[in-house]
Amino acid sequence: MLTAAIISLGLTMAGHAYAGDLRQSKQTKQLVEGLYSNNLDAAAYFQQGVTQYNRSNFKGAELAFRKALIYDPSIAMAHYLLGNALFQQGQTEQASEQYQRALSLDPRMSEAHYNLGLTLYRQANLDGAITQYQRALSIDPTLAPARYNMGLAYEAQGRTDNALMEYTEAIRLNPNYAIAQYNLGLILAKRDQSEPAITALQQAVRSNPELVEGHYQLGLLLAKQGQLKEAENALKTATKLEPKFAPAQYQLGQVFAQQGNFEAASGRFAWVTTLEPNNVDAYRQLGAALTKDGQNKEAIVALQTAVNLQPGDALTHYNMGVALQQEKRYDDAIAQYQEAIRLNPSLPEAFYNMGIALQQSQRPEEGMSFIVQARNLFSQQGNLRKIDEVDRYVQQLTNQPTIPALIQPTLPPQAQPQQPSSPFQTPPNTGTF
Repeated sequence: MLTAAIISLGLTMAGHAYAGDLRQSKQTKQLVEGLYSNNLDAAAYFQQGVTQYNRSNFKGAELAFRKALIYDPSIAMAHYLLGNALFQQGQTEQASEQYQRALSLDPRMSEAHYNLGLTLYRQANLDGAITQYQRALSIDPTLAPARYNMGLAYEAQGRTDNALMEYTEAIRLNPNYAIAQYNLGLILAKRDQSEPAITALQQAVRSNPELVEGHYQLGLLLAKQGQLKEAENALKTATKLEPKFAPAQYQLGQVFAQQGNFEAASGRFAWVTTLEPNNVDAYRQLGAALTKDGQNKEAIVALQTAVNLQPGDALTHYNMGVALQQEKRYDDAIAQYQEAIRLNPSLPEAFYNMGIALQQSQRPEEGMSFIVQARNLFSQQGNLRKIDEVDRYVQQLTNQPTIPALIQPTLPPQAQPQQPSSPFQTPPNTGTF
């Protein structure tokens, strides 16, 4: 006839969501008290199990709870806590069995319904998990984690309308529920509801300022909306919290490049290539940014690495041609433009710069033929500014043999954000007895 001490009832559960691994807060500790058995041996082993569980000795807790149940198999709380100990050891199916036994003895145990839902989710039984979360909420309507996890289950089924409603309700119950706000923001972003998505993500990072992925996704959305300074701040926060988070470093480089700060952009792209030596997009962006910053020799090295990793990208060869041409290595530049044209015969910039490089190599007639082709391609694109630029150049050639500035390097198109691949963790069980 012993009373249990403080025990952590929190469980974690892997779930799938859009932006990956979210680190969780520490598990909560809750008071388990009351008379669970008149059998002194059962009560003693139950108390021992509670003590071992509090010490995170889950195997020891399992053994103690099993002994308690030998003396008194009717202790619903012992079955429940045994389920927790098994779950912590990764024994999901056995944990599920213990939660079901606990509920057969005490159907009103909302935490057992909730944790049974977690185990069923782990076993890919989404309908079963949703049913258990609903039962938990019928007993305790304030159980915000049940709403959140039900949203995860709905989202895994593709039922995003239901998921959105559950995340919204979880936030109503707990206005500081960061990962619910985060998931809500992601669903809204997928629906191109950018402003509400930004608001949800801003709430998420206010609720949890260390939510790296929240700052990262917020930065992506702000950049998409053209709010570059705000995007820079969000992505800087993500990279400060986790300097080795390559996708955030890469996207911050993109934002710097869009702002014309190519020196800062180069630094971020260079760091990404250190973190991910085979990231061809990072080498392409690094090469383009270095060329824009006038660091042609370094740009050539970066672009050559990109070519080695993926030879068939016309824009990479084009940008290498620009860097080589600015170094007055005209023959090498011509070779790169030729390869760019071979890979993409509709790249007018390559034709134009090829023409200039041939002029600089004292091959004016060949050069003019490429310039004419460039003008035709710009005309097909309806690019009046470039047509005017070509016409001015041709006029200059007629009046005097001067060579205009070549077209500057083109930044590669932004690669899709590289989402972290690890799963979410669900929040701790917050029920009380």
